[in-house]
Amino acid sequence: MRGVHRLSFPVIAILLLSAIASWAESPDRVGDWRVEIGPAGNEYCNTPEFPKEHPKPPEAFLNLVRALAPAHVDVSEWRLRYDGSYWIKAEAEPERYDYTIGSDGQLIDITYVNASTKTRERAHELLIKDTRTSLPMDEVPARTLETLAKGFPDTPPREAWVASTIAGTRYLVDVGGLIFYARPDGQIQAARPAASGALEENYPRDVPDETIMDEIVSDAAEMLDRYAERLGFDRQIRRLQERQAGRGEPFRFVVMGDGRSNYDLWTAMLKHISRLEPRPEFIISTGNLVPRGLVKEYREYIVPPLLDVDIPFLIAIGNHDTGFKKLALEYRSLFGEGSLNYFFDFRGYRFIFVDNVTRVHSVDATVDWLDRVLRDTPEGAETIVSFHMPFGNIKKWTYDGMRRRPSAQFTTVLTRHRVGHVFSGHIHAYSTATFEGVDYTISSGAGAGLDDRFGPLGSVHHYIICDVDADGTLTQQVVRFYKDEVE
Repeated sequence: MRGVHRLSFPVIAILLLSAIASWAESPDRVGDWRVEIGPAGNEYCNTPEFPKEHPKPPEAFLNLVRALAPAHVDVSEWRLRYDGSYWIKAEAEPERYDYTIGSDGQLIDITYVNASTKTRERAHELLIKDTRTSLPMDEVPARTLETLAKGFPDTPPREAWVASTIAGTRYLVDVGGLIFYARPDGQIQAARPAASGALEENYPRDVPDETIMDEIVSDAAEMLDRYAERLGFDRQIRRLQERQAGRGEPFRFVVMGDGRSNYDLWTAMLKHISRLEPRPEFIISTGNLVPRGLVKEYREYIVPPLLDVDIPFLIAIGNHDTGFKKLALEYRSLFGEGSLNYFFDFRGYRFIFVDNVTRVHSVDATVDWLDRVLRDTPEGAETIVSFHMPFGNIKKWTYDGMRRRPSAQFTTVLTRHRVGHVFSGHIHAYSTATFEGVDYTISSGAGAGLDDRFGPLGSVHHYIICDVDADGTLTQQVVRFYKDEVE
């Protein structure tokens, strides 16, 4: 990409002065969030080493496990993880409870496994959609409340529900933002923070696929059809074509991703974007718009804020958006049948959006499609490609990137065509890299819980402002959001 990296000092000085001028035009806070805008770039990554030895967990960690675990299981194993958290196993064959406790002593997860029945209960995989009902606290099993009082004596439960889950009826109790799943006899089976997906809903497993797919089509027609024309990808592109102007006309766009689990933050970002001057021509999302990809999530979580922000919104679909069986039926019902792999040309640039998360197209077919679109790019046009999953053959992203073999298929094509810039999401941070001559950026900080290995510039909620000047040069600024401390 012309002029993005490796610039001379005079050029950098000019760009910084220009950036400072544009920063002054942007509000420095929105809602409860303080906003800071700075230059692009974050090569830092702290790749942790797994410990060779696993010292005994602090006694407070073990006491928490003993308080929450049923009486018939015993702590049998533990491991110190790279981030300082502990995995602690309590078992009595064939049953096992896995507890994850953070370095600060906060409970992160409880998972139940039964080797005999081949069942597993994980909080974010349990809840069946449309079955959660509020419940008075005195209707929660007494054993559940007694157990929670032992584990969290200073934090009383604040809300409760009863629901159907893939494991049967469960009572859900919120204790300081942790959601506990308990059996009718009161035994706690699973838990994790609400902010990490504990209340995400799932399709039932005992219903035929065809029945669920028919229900999805029916729900989508009822809930989303009225919005599809306005928010569909083809409508967004038509709007841009009406503002096409010519090559050499400056323009601005914005990149953001993974707003799926913090509605207040992602809507605050949209408000901030709408106040930018100059106004962005469009927004690129690197995916993960919603928690599970359910039709009602699109209606309740995505549609309202997008209707309020009159800026074209173009998406590279994320793994959380793929819905039932990763077929993206729900997603396509809102954004259009062709909304998985598509492109458009705008003022001397070709913008390409690629699906590398669903099961709708094979990797080989998608790579071939991308190769053709890049090969047919108008002469002299710059190219920007957006995916959701980053590529696992870029070493610092291997731990949570696409598998290496398909990653290499994609990066080979991107390198061959000398793509100007690649944006992706999935890893909840801001991170940059140059691989085989192509510049890559992860932008996935619009709401989901942050990855902790990318330092103060990267492990932060953010979006990116991209400005293209008259000669086609792309410059970037990173808009970071910090939550005010509330006493």
